[in-house]
Amino acid sequence: MVCLIVGRLVGLRLMSSARYDGIAEWYIPWVGTSPGLACDTAVDMVPSRLDSELWLDVACGAGRTSRELAQRGAAVVGIDLSERLIAIAREYDAQRQLGVMFRVADIVQLADWWNGVPFDGAICEMAFMDIDDFDGTVQAVSRALRAHAAFVVSLLHPCFPGNAAGLSSWPPDLGYAAEGYWTSKRHNPEGVRLRVGSSHRTLATYLNTFIRHGFALERVHEAATDVPTKLVLALRRTH
Repeated sequence: MVCLIVGRLVGLRLMSSARYDGIAEWYIPWVGTSPGLACDTAVDMVPSRLDSELWLDVACGAGRTSRELAQRGAAVVGIDLSERLIAIAREYDAQRQLGVMFRVADIVQLADWWNGVPFDGAICEMAFMDIDDFDGTVQAVSRALRAHAAFVVSLLHPCFPGNAAGLSSWPPDLGYAAEGYWTSKRHNPEGVRLRVGSSHRTLATYLNTFIRHGFALERVHEAATDVPTKLVLALRRTH
């Protein structure tokens, strides 16, 4: 059974803070805690050294990506809705003393977390499937970045048709064009989607939204698999 909660979420702001709070203890061992980037397979998407740069980690979760950016020399601000994941992120950061600033906030509400100092770069790793207000999020990131700053994005490929490990990016009973948050008991029982659902958007929606909010596409990387699984985009703010 597939349940489509909302037919189209672009432009709507729906809070999802409780989704990962409720599964945090399961999620941390599943995703791991070691610093790293899901886009590591896409060489040079994020420079190896980020000394003296200020970076934003969008939907940072427990801070795995934030810690990697900090180890590369960046000052990092990590934002997430989940109070539990941010608490865990702070615990790990205290152990490593990397100085990441973690904030519980809705990225769309800039006044709640941003001091007005523009970021030199931003990243969103494997999280847009969990973000309801995609349009508002991209707009907020664009506003928070300096001119010509980088924005690196990794996500479940929106054209993923499903395989033995999980369902398609879109509700299989409704098809690729059915955008919105959906969940199903047929999701991979070993994975995160069964527990928190997924927000599907077409590739056109992703790209057109980035373009509309002032981003230019510089590079694209797709996993070398039989079917599209992950998509990595290197974007740059055009002004």
